[in-house]
Amino acid sequence: MKKFGFTLAEVLITLGIIGVVAAMTIPTLITSYKEKQTVSQLTKIYSMLASAYQMMTVEYGPVNTWGLNPTNTGMIDEDTGKTIYDKSGNDIIAERLRKYLRVSKICEAGKVCFPWASYNIAGDKLTEANGIISETTDTAPSSNFFLQDGTFIGMGWYNGGSSSALVWGTIYVVLPNAKDNILGKTKFYFRYNAKGLFPTGAKDDPEIFSFENGCDPSKHTNSSGQHCTAWVIYNKNMDYLHCHDKLSWEGAHSCKEAE
Repeated sequence: MKKFGFTLAEVLITLGIIGVVAAMTIPTLITSYKEKQTVSQLTKIYSMLASAYQMMTVEYGPVNTWGLNPTNTGMIDEDTGKTIYDKSGNDIIAERLRKYLRVSKICEAGKVCFPWASYNIAGDKLTEANGIISETTDTAPSSNFFLQDGTFIGMGWYNGGSSSALVWGTIYVVLPNAKDNILGKTKFYFRYNAKGLFPTGAKDDPEIFSFENGCDPSKHTNSSGQHCTAWVIYNKNMDYLHCHDKLSWEGAHSCKEAE
């Protein structure tokens, strides 16, 4: 009786084909898994922050009634020529917001708190280490803190004003275990006003918070990637990284829909 089997050449060819297929598919699978993980993490963080913000305003009233100073003072430092910022309002908001969050660490002046580099969504490095807390007057150390799950919370801009229609501010988060804070990938922005806290880049957001202008990987600006948050939370994907020019709130909400 004759015995049939594979030759060594046939085995090697088969293994080579399997290797090529694996090399082509595994990176895609890993990327897809990481993006789904980001969607889950960001959705959870939004729920926590929105709930904490609501409880804060129930106790203290809407932020426009607090008499806080706006971040931009409109003044210039005569010695350095740089704009003078007032972060006192951010400190107060952060202090009151922390009462309703599980905080593990509050940043301190003169100590490294967040040593990772910062990038926009296009991959351009913005700073060597965005988030290092110093003793300079333009930082507000206690406005930045970590939650127990490793999420970094930072207070952005506070617009000020006593009218509920005019007041707004921003809060950003860096997801747990992120080695770099990359806008639209690991770092995401939320905006707040008298009505509550919301992810930026939603359908009806004003132009300064719009998805079209603030979540385009082809734009090499410091703010590129700031307003991807609403897309991730509401559409449950990060497809703007792959086919941004085919997506819109009025049209396709995923690359698959755009095909």
